[in-house]
Amino acid sequence: MALKKQLEALGHWFFYMTMRVFGHGGGSVLLVPVIFCYALCSRGIHRTVRPYFNHRFPGRKAWKYWWYTFKNLLSFGQVLVDRGWIGLTGDSSFDGEFIGYNTLLDLIEKKKGVVLLTGHVGNWQAALANLDGLPVRVHALMQYDRQAVAKHFFDIRGKRSFEIIDADGPFGGMIDAAAALQRGEVVTIMGDRLISGSSSGVDFLGEPMKLPDAAYMLAATAGAPVAVLFAAKTGRKTYQLKMWDYFYPRYEDRSRRALMLRECAGKYIAAMEAYLQQFPFQWYNFYNIWKQ
Repeated sequence: MALKKQLEALGHWFFYMTMRVFGHGGGSVLLVPVIFCYALCSRGIHRTVRPYFNHRFPGRKAWKYWWYTFKNLLSFGQVLVDRGWIGLTGDSSFDGEFIGYNTLLDLIEKKKGVVLLTGHVGNWQAALANLDGLPVRVHALMQYDRQAVAKHFFDIRGKRSFEIIDADGPFGGMIDAAAALQRGEVVTIMGDRLISGSSSGVDFLGEPMKLPDAAYMLAATAGAPVAVLFAAKTGRKTYQLKMWDYFYPRYEDRSRRALMLRECAGKYIAAMEAYLQQFPFQWYNFYNIWKQ
């Protein structure tokens, strides 16, 4: 395990040095042969991503699934290159649009706080990097590994424009998150990975799966809206942030609590499916999500 981490760290160092010398383009060019060899030699990665592509593109020929895996890995690698580049240089030359920004401002002005629900698609770190212009503090409820080899852009830069609430802290960070919402602030949460706790069953790409309820329970308790926000890479140095939906989870009747949570999860996954119709290769949950 130690050797694997050392090799992984060496690989990241090599990419960072390449970008320091040859710029963002150098990192992108180096990425292509690395990803090609990985896709060619690793059967494991094909088994890992195949459940998603079987659902997203059912009934295709084997070589097409191989090609889809390559495109998926290349897309993920490009996000890592962008992340490293932003961290190394603080480069603000990435162009992007934020669809729904004024709607988000309107929700913030109601002073009930906002739960910003994201997912492991596109580049969620690009989303966080572009939220520093909001008029309130932004918090990210996340499992934060300070020792991870694959550094976040804010680890590389040494500063960040948001606060981290550690999901491994007391009560999963929910008390701190609720306090932030009561102050009218924004809390971002990943809505697509179930680690533990309450969950709701929904259909995703035609098969049932489970999604965590934590974000909806938190919003319902605080009276805050949930805004579904995904980031997408749309060009070599361009991104799109889009609010795909927003809604208010409410505990109107104890007997309808499970139904309310399931309806919220259904709205989130509908937004996710719409996103994947447009950006099918920016899906970065590298495991069988239907088995979580």
